Amino acid sequence: MKDSPIRLGITLLIISGIMGLILGGANYITKDLIAAKKDAANKAAYASVLPAEADTNALEMVEVEEEYASTILEVCSADSVGYAMRVSTKGYGGAVVIAVGIDMNGTITGVTVVEHSETPGLGANAANPSFTDQFIGQSGTLTVVKGEGGAGSISALSGATITSKSVTDSVNAALEYYNTYLKGGK
Repeated sequence: MKDSPIRLGITLLIISGIMGLILGGANYITKDLIAAKKDAANKAAYASVLPAEADTNALEMVEVEEEYASTILEVCSADSVGYAMRVSTKGYGGAVVIAVGIDMNGTITGVTVVEHSETPGLGANAANPSFTDQFIGQSGTLTVVKGEGGAGSISALSGATITSKSVTDSVNAALEYYNTYLKGGK
């Protein structure tokens, strides 16, 4: 009777309930800290892609149009300097989230990879400045090329064409969004 299924079930239910309370309490205690760290990480990413004169403490959120909501995760206005966007597209290993800075003329001021699950040593190299700096000063629709990139093209990472295309697609989405909804301070 000591090891009856009912007794084992009740014991498991009690243990599960206690663990649920502990996990719920931990979530409640840490949620504000996690949100603050995420906000700080976003501000740091935006500071790295916007021109130096942009005040990242005064960024204003801009509502993202419904048709772009699955790609453009967040848009912030940096006063009369430009816009910072958090953009996500699918890479080789999953979602690749980047921050893109665009000035008031529609020119890329910076790109940084915020999060990814790409292959170390290949797609993960998309976070390196040697790749992301190619976007600075570009505008219009960009294409990925194997070999040397130039105006309107981005040199793909060796062995990571899918990741290169993902980041470039994200930048193109940001530029398209800017030209459609933000150009001229709309």
